[in-house]
Amino acid sequence: MCGSFRSNFLDEYFKHINNVHRADPNFDLKCGVKGCQKVFKTFPAYKSHVYRYHYKNENKSSNDGVGLQLSSNLGSIVGCMLCNKKNIESVKDLTVHLTEHIRNGSSVDCPVKGCTYSYGVASSFTSHISRSHRLNNLHVLKDEYFSQHDSPTSNAYMDDNNDTQADYPCTAVVSQGNFEHSFLASFALSLLKLQEMCYLPVSTMDTILSEITSITELSLDSLRHNLINILFQNDIDVNILDQVKRIFEENVLQRSVQSMKTDYLRNRHWKEQLRFIKPIRISLEKNSFHQNQYFEYIPILESLKSLLSNVQVLHDVLNPLPSSRRGILVDFNHGNHFKQNELFSTCSHALQVILYFDEFEVVNPLGSKRGIHKIAAIYFNLANIHPWHRSELKTIQLCLLCPNKVLKNVGFGKVLEPLIYDLKILENEGIIIPNLTEKLYGTVAFVSGDNLGSHQIGGFTESFGSNVHKICRFCMASPEQIQTNHDPNQFELRDENNYKAHVEQVACQPISANFMHGIKCDSPLNNLKYFHVTRGLPPDCMHDILEGCCRYEIPLILQKLEKGKHFSKNDVMRTLQTWKYGENDILTKPPVPKSLTSIPASASQMWTLLRLLPLMLGKYIPRGHRTFEILLILKDISEIVFAPKINVNQLAYLQSLISDHADLFIEEFPEQRVIPKQHYLSHYPLHILNFGPLRSTWCMRFEAKHNYFKILSHRIGNYTNICHTLSTRHQRMQAYLTATNHTFFKSEEEILSSSVVLVKTLRHEIQEALIEHDINDLEITQISKMIKSGVVYKAGMYMITNYSADNDVEFSQILGVYRRQKLESASNADLFFVLERQKSVYDEHLRAYEVMNTGNINVCIICDLLDSYPLDEYVQVESKYVCLKHSVINVSVQD
Repeated sequence: MCGSFRSNFLDEYFKHINNVHRADPNFDLKCGVKGCQKVFKTFPAYKSHVYRYHYKNENKSSNDGVGLQLSSNLGSIVGCMLCNKKNIESVKDLTVHLTEHIRNGSSVDCPVKGCTYSYGVASSFTSHISRSHRLNNLHVLKDEYFSQHDSPTSNAYMDDNNDTQADYPCTAVVSQGNFEHSFLASFALSLLKLQEMCYLPVSTMDTILSEITSITELSLDSLRHNLINILFQNDIDVNILDQVKRIFEENVLQRSVQSMKTDYLRNRHWKEQLRFIKPIRISLEKNSFHQNQYFEYIPILESLKSLLSNVQVLHDVLNPLPSSRRGILVDFNHGNHFKQNELFSTCSHALQVILYFDEFEVVNPLGSKRGIHKIAAIYFNLANIHPWHRSELKTIQLCLLCPNKVLKNVGFGKVLEPLIYDLKILENEGIIIPNLTEKLYGTVAFVSGDNLGSHQIGGFTESFGSNVHKICRFCMASPEQIQTNHDPNQFELRDENNYKAHVEQVACQPISANFMHGIKCDSPLNNLKYFHVTRGLPPDCMHDILEGCCRYEIPLILQKLEKGKHFSKNDVMRTLQTWKYGENDILTKPPVPKSLTSIPASASQMWTLLRLLPLMLGKYIPRGHRTFEILLILKDISEIVFAPKINVNQLAYLQSLISDHADLFIEEFPEQRVIPKQHYLSHYPLHILNFGPLRSTWCMRFEAKHNYFKILSHRIGNYTNICHTLSTRHQRMQAYLTATNHTFFKSEEEILSSSVVLVKTLRHEIQEALIEHDINDLEITQISKMIKSGVVYKAGMYMITNYSADNDVEFSQILGVYRRQKLESASNADLFFVLERQKSVYDEHLRAYEVMNTGNINVCIICDLLDSYPLDEYVQVESKYVCLKHSVINVSVQD
């Protein structure tokens, strides 16, 4: 895990992991014994697995008693007597292997010691094993099933091509001083993990340590008493008895507990040993009630230095995503705003700071305390970090926490002052990162937020009602104009020049100019050298589409269809209640509403509902129904907007869809007003061109960060100086997460379940497909379930593999996920899917693809897939359907 330990002794290896790495953030340890792909999140689970499946406990190690050595018969592995197959990883795999022999006509003896039964029927053999024997480890097997290694120094932790000792860091013997230092560091990290990752109050931590002290003292007293009695009965020298007593008195656990017994001592250690960035309390003038006002600021320059001191983060910054193919937008650095930014366009490693502003409640938003403890927060992230890593909450850093009432009293100018001061230093002077020869410069790339938050921090009017003359931060449209006009080219777009002119008019005529132009004041962020709010406040597609258009339009559509007698309310509720969601979609299963007037779903649940609702209700609705068409077009819009890759050629089509959607909504619901979020959609094609795919600017992951503070405040139950408490606890958590350089990001690949199988036992069609792709291995690892870049893959799911001749997507169903075992180095090329191609027909009315098996089996590695997101199968009237998550571009016809 760390590259500094080396030993041939299993006991010593276990001790190293337990003492040094057990409390590591993102503990992620692959077994690796003879190709075993299983990954473990806790040390006890890993240790149990090794002893149960990879270790035959027959003898102890050499006379020095250092530990259990993985050599000679101690490194034995399970083999088959019938076919001489070796490297069978577990008793379960051996049972499966022997069952295959029975099915091929062989007679097999029971492999358990002392059992003399023999079987020629597979079902009888498996029934006997399950009923008569407990095969939970290798100890119960007959000796002839174990083969010896050729070299007495080889062990189960070596690859077949490795003739040296296991590649694990450090020496087997550790000095007492080093051990105590390592133990204290690991113990302190464990306490920090317990306190911050489990949201424990300080008082609870004190109680835990007090109980640990008491239990340890009682246990050691009993052990010392029994040991001294035994030594005394055997006439041991009195001096040795005194030495034994001193050993117990100098117990390392007791000393560690004593050095961590108070909150002060723990905090002192964490600050000295970890990258803890202390929040700074910024005091402001007293309010009208003569009460002190303050907010907590975490210096962004220090946070950036801490973040970039991690080798994984620094690697992403120094190795940006390559430029996309012409016309393909994948991330912010492919958009026009990035290319036109003076700093980003000239410095490839410039830090692209993403700010996020929002306000949230830490108490029940419907309770009596609502508003009292409301907090304004600013987070930041780096657009330099690759998109998959950027979605991890640990990469989202806290920048500022301020009571909402304080922000309203003093305004953004005072609250953002220290942040803007540091950002100007970043722009003009840069920051120094250890091991880098050049300074890193940076600036704000964009500011994410919901519409209210973006208007607040941008200096725009914070109201969206009909009484406001200008309700859009992108153009000069009025509430009345958007009721009939959906062409964004008909409105004057905001830019730096007219923004500045409007700010000057507001300064002269505050009331009338504010009403006319929709601007309250100049934004403090405009003081930055490379940023301006007119080009740095992207729309949030999550709020606009999922929590805006969907939440507004779907109830109206359902109510009108119900009035038209196409279905009843009970039909809708029964469909939602009984719908069999696939494994990917069930995690965001939408709730069953009590009525059709509103759907209380979260953004992710609303996304799932939007995708599946046409398939759910299409059978009730005649084809071409105008009201139902509104839902279908909205689904088409969402598929393009939420796509991770967008072709610029799609933007004209997207603009047409948005215009058709607005016209059809007004036609079907003339009594309903067009809300601002529907109008914002008209600007989406231009914003995608400027910012890249809008899922890279949405608030989905930032809002998930709020949950940490909400849970923590509820657990603590003390709201005095709540901003100070939350910011300090958050920084301790970040100190824990950045404690090691090698485990900051989640593992890109995680094998949840796997086994080694003989290729000849696979289906004949699969064997032929493997041979066609030059995969001639005798055995391969069959993966039952795998997580790759945060996406779950397993057999039965559907992948988009190609485009057909008529420019429509082609699907294949996963028959299995496999990994080759004997390659010189592991890479994406050794991981492949066995897929069965599907014939697909697109159903316009259901907005889904009907798929049919073709029997054509092929092999595909993951990087060759047209889209890496797996899709679930839904059965409707004996037909199988697949619904897209997002649109998929045809990379073969870009230019």
